Amino acid sequence: MLIAISSELSNAEAYYWVYSSHLQWNYFDHPPMVAWLIRLTTGNLLFHNELFVRLGAILSSAICTYLIFKIGTLVNNIQTGWFAALLYTSSTYGSLAAGAFILPDSPQMVFWFSSILFLLKISRLPVYDSKFTRLWCLFGITMGLCIMSKVHGIFIWFGVAAYTIIFNRSWLKYPGIYLSLTITIIIASPILIWNLHNHFAGYEFHSGRISLSGASFRPALFIKGLLAVMLIINPINFFLIWYGIFRYYKGNFAVDKKVIQLILFCSLPLILLLLFVSFFREIYPHWPGPAYSCLLLFPAIILSSIYKNKETIFPVIIKAALTITVILTISDFIITNYYPGTTSDQKTGLNIGKGDESLNMYGWREAGEKFDSLFKNDVAKGRMPSYAPIIVTNWFPASHIDFYIASITNQQTVGMGNISDLHQYYFMNDYKKKLKPGDNAYYLVPSNLFNYKTLDRLNGVFNQYEMPLVIDQVRNGSVCKEFYIFRMKGYKGLPFETNDK
Repeated sequence: MLIAISSELSNAEAYYWVYSSHLQWNYFDHPPMVAWLIRLTTGNLLFHNELFVRLGAILSSAICTYLIFKIGTLVNNIQTGWFAALLYTSSTYGSLAAGAFILPDSPQMVFWFSSILFLLKISRLPVYDSKFTRLWCLFGITMGLCIMSKVHGIFIWFGVAAYTIIFNRSWLKYPGIYLSLTITIIIASPILIWNLHNHFAGYEFHSGRISLSGASFRPALFIKGLLAVMLIINPINFFLIWYGIFRYYKGNFAVDKKVIQLILFCSLPLILLLLFVSFFREIYPHWPGPAYSCLLLFPAIILSSIYKNKETIFPVIIKAALTITVILTISDFIITNYYPGTTSDQKTGLNIGKGDESLNMYGWREAGEKFDSLFKNDVAKGRMPSYAPIIVTNWFPASHIDFYIASITNQQTVGMGNISDLHQYYFMNDYKKKLKPGDNAYYLVPSNLFNYKTLDRLNGVFNQYEMPLVIDQVRNGSVCKEFYIFRMKGYKGLPFETNDK
C-alpha cells in the first residue's frame, strides 16, 4: 500500500483507469475485468487517487496468497501451503507487478488459482460423487471469469483437455466437463461478440504480437526475455521451480501423481509456447507469470520434505528470495523517484529522457498542476476556448494525460491516428464530441515521447500552431524531461494522415 500510494501510475495502469471511465464488455487490448475492478475500488470513480486505482491489485494479491496456501495444503500438507504462500509473496510478479500495480493479471490470478483449486478437488473425487458435477460447474465459472480477465486463461482449458485425453478419459463419460466448458464459453462470449462487431481487431493485435511471420531467429532476444522472466518471478524461485520439475521427473516426489500432472499440464504449455516465441519476438516478462506462480508448488513440496517434522517457519532460501524482492522493490522506488535527472543518453535537445522507462511513472502530477494553471490563464485571456480538447495520437501518453491532466481541467481528449497507435482511444471517439472545422485544441507531449513526424502530421490538419510552451521537469536537482504544450489553431476538418501501419 505504501508503494501504491507513493508512486504515479504507469502507462498501462492509467490506460486501464481510462477503460473504467467507460465500462464495456470488452476492450481492444483486454477483456473487461480490470476495468470493472478499478470502477469498484475507486467508488464508481469517486476516489481519484493512485491507491484506490491499485487497491484491486492489492486485495487480489492478498486473496491469491491465501488461495495458493489452500492449494499447497490440498496437494501435500499445511507446511507446503505455508511455503507456497511465502514463495508467492517473494515473487516480484505476485507481490509487485500484479500485486501492488493494477494489471489484468491482478484479478486474473484470483480466478486462475481458484480454477486450479477446483480442478485439483475434482481430480480427487470419483466421478459418481455428488460433488463432482457441482465442482465442474464452479470450475467453469472461475475459468470464464479468468478468461474475462485476460484471454490467455484459456491455456488452463487446453491443459485440462490434454490431461483428460492422455491420462483420464473417464471424465469424458460424464456431463460435468461438458457443462463446465459450456459455462466458460457463455461467460467469455462477450470477447468473441466484441471482436465479431469490430472485425477481430483485438484478435489481430494479439496474434500479431506473437506471430512468427517475417520474424527472424534471434537468440539474443530469447536470452533477454528469459532474464526478464527470471527477474519478475525472482531468480531463486525460477531455479527452484525448474529444480522441482527435474526432481519430479526423476521420481523423487512423494505426492499424488495425478495432481502433479494436472499442475504441469495447466502451466507448461503457456511457458513453453512463450519460450519458443521469445526466439523470434519480444515477450513481456509478466505473460508467463500465472503459469510460473502455479509451479511454485514444486519447491514448496521439496522444502516441506526437507523441513518435515521441524518447526521452521522461514527457511533460509525463502528468506533470501524475500530479501531479493524487497531490494528490487526499494531500488525501483528510489530510481523512479530520486535518480538525479535521467538515465537516458538524451540529456539535452527535444528528446530529453528518451528510453528512460522510469520517467513513465514520474512528473505527471506536476505536469497536471502546471497545465491547469496555464489552461485557466489561456481561457481568462481569450487565447483558447474553455471547450478546447486535448489531441492525443497514441494510447500513451494519452492515458496519463486523461488521468493527471484532463480529469483536473475537465477537458476532453480526442484521438487522432490509426488503431495500432490509439488502441482503445480509436473506439472512444465514437462517444466524444467531434472536432469541427475552425476548432482549436491543445497537443501535449513529454520530451521522452516527442517526435517530429507526429507534430508535422498534426500541423497538416490545423491552419497553424504556436511554438510550444516548455515545462522543465526536475528529478533530484536535475532536469529529467521537458513537457511541451502546443496550441493548435483552426482545425481544417481533414483526416489525420499517418504512415504507420
